[in-house]
Amino acid sequence: MTASPPSAVPKTESTEDILDALLFSVSHDLRSPLLTLSLSAELIREAVDPPPAANRVDQAGNTAVALDALKEGAADLERMLSALTTVSRARRREQEIRTLPVRVLLGGHVVSSNVEHAEGLTVRVDATPVRELIDRLCGEDPAEIRLGRTATHVVLRIPSRADLPVLDGSPLIALARSLQLWAGTIVEDLASLQLQLARQAVPMELAEGAVYVWLPVSAGSSR
Repeated sequence: MTASPPSAVPKTESTEDILDALLFSVSHDLRSPLLTLSLSAELIREAVDPPPAANRVDQAGNTAVALDALKEGAADLERMLSALTTVSRARRREQEIRTLPVRVLLGGHVVSSNVEHAEGLTVRVDATPVRELIDRLCGEDPAEIRLGRTATHVVLRIPSRADLPVLDGSPLIALARSLQLWAGTIVEDLASLQLQLARQAVPMELAEGAVYVWLPVSAGSSR
């Protein structure tokens, strides 16, 4: 039995909260690969111009270690910068917000609901990030999506993937707080989609092993 979606509509993260977390993360997480690159460069410099008493066998070994570390540091830096690029693109992506039936939005999936007249519900949303979120979590297989209702929103409970980290709350804040930990993972993907939804004032959060999304009910939708 799937749990019912929560009725309270959460607030979307403020720009200030996200910026504070991101600035802290960038100022700390990017130091690690930069330090690796700096130390690697120093080892290579010593190998190219070793001190007079240096053992050339040791220098050759140090060069190999330095080159490996250089490659690792560059890859780590690229991974975190790529995450920032992903979030930046999500922030600037053009949106197409329109009214559409929930049954169309969730077509191909099993919808479980105790809401009366659920088949007649319509929402105002850009469908692309919602569908991408479902695909990212469920893959190509049909999933059972639990549908709830508040006075103003349709609430979707989307089952999470088995490999989704145990993470309650906001993927966007989690990524912003630790690029080192979450860049290049599914949390980065969820954060990007969450940001696209937040721009529409559509809250999204992780809780109890599922992802919840609150979609605004359109005017004239079934009550």
